[in-house]
Amino acid sequence: MIAKTDKHQYYFQVQLNWQEGRKGILTANDVKDVIRVATPPEFSGGVPDMWSAEHLLLSALSSSFMTTYLTIAEKEKLAIAHFECSTIGQIGLVDEHLEFININLFPKIYVDKQEDIVVANEVLTKTYKQCIIANSIKAHLIHHGQVLLNHHAVGYHSLSNAN
Repeated sequence: MIAKTDKHQYYFQVQLNWQEGRKGILTANDVKDVIRVATPPEFSGGVPDMWSAEHLLLSALSSSFMTTYLTIAEKEKLAIAHFECSTIGQIGLVDEHLEFININLFPKIYVDKQEDIVVANEVLTKTYKQCIIANSIKAHLIHHGQVLLNHHAVGYHSLSNAN
């Protein structure tokens, strides 16, 4: 973040530097890591195996949804066992240009106690309304949230894209 001017007004900045072909590097003054990006292979001149702007838009939505959920859960004193989220975006032709037309968000929140399911679902509903990135996207956003009892060992981390 580069500045906070008024209550509820923030500014963030990134810098993109073109490297070669369809590749670039994203940086930010307040972040140590860099992100290497390229045109996705689905498009002419695209580069396989690299992050694309399309990946980053979906990643921004997923990570904003997660951090919003965790913030609200903390305020509600809700302990969660695990959070994962798969996000699928559909790009289509609209008025002779490509844009995201549908985005499906599949958050799964795991809690350890049956009695936490009601509160976890209430937090999920609040998150749908308060997620900054979700509120900033014009594509049709479809939520498929689930709150589940945790039946996994401590430290469970799924990398699966299965919904």
